[in-house]
Amino acid sequence: MNISSSRIEQLINAPERHKVVETLGWQPGIWGTFFIVVACLFVLPARRPLLSIEWIIAGSSAVVGICLAGYEAWRRRNLTVLIREGDYIAVFRKGRLDMTLPPEEIREVKPGLILMLRIGIPLGACGLAFTLIGIMVLMREKAVSSDSLIILSLGIVCWVSLAGAAWTRFSYTHLRVPVKGSRWLAEETVLIPNARLNELFP
Repeated sequence: MNISSSRIEQLINAPERHKVVETLGWQPGIWGTFFIVVACLFVLPARRPLLSIEWIIAGSSAVVGICLAGYEAWRRRNLTVLIREGDYIAVFRKGRLDMTLPPEEIREVKPGLILMLRIGIPLGACGLAFTLIGIMVLMREKAVSSDSLIILSLGIVCWVSLAGAAWTRFSYTHLRVPVKGSRWLAEETVLIPNARLNELFP
């Protein structure tokens, strides 16, 4: 049920204290930064002309990194905001009222233990493996090289990604909020601080 009426049509007119703003994780930003760093490590320290395959790897890495970083910036400029209005919750997207819903149409979901293990174990294992391999390469070569830095960077980014996933899992409430007029998405997951959940569902 979508109740279209609301006293507030523009988010800018809503009192700041009533806005429950979506919180985002950093996964696209983390991995976007990694791919950009990899591209730089391929190109910048080169003491010889790069081979065609190296240019392809560096270029592909840069494109992926820029796309992920751009997506991170875009979604942070288009945060979903929830405001409790009497018996309903107003949903704002892109600064405008998108819909007003009864609270029961917004569901709280909790990522299951199995899902967390499927994410956490591979990330932790990769983080440990690549960190150890990177250190071993550094010790063997007795000098810093782009290869060792790329391997170490991959290990570090796996640890950071794991920490980010755990942070969003345990520090925030995951809500499934309906999306109006989308051909591809019926609901979106909105993360809000646990401390502000009572403002929406008193």
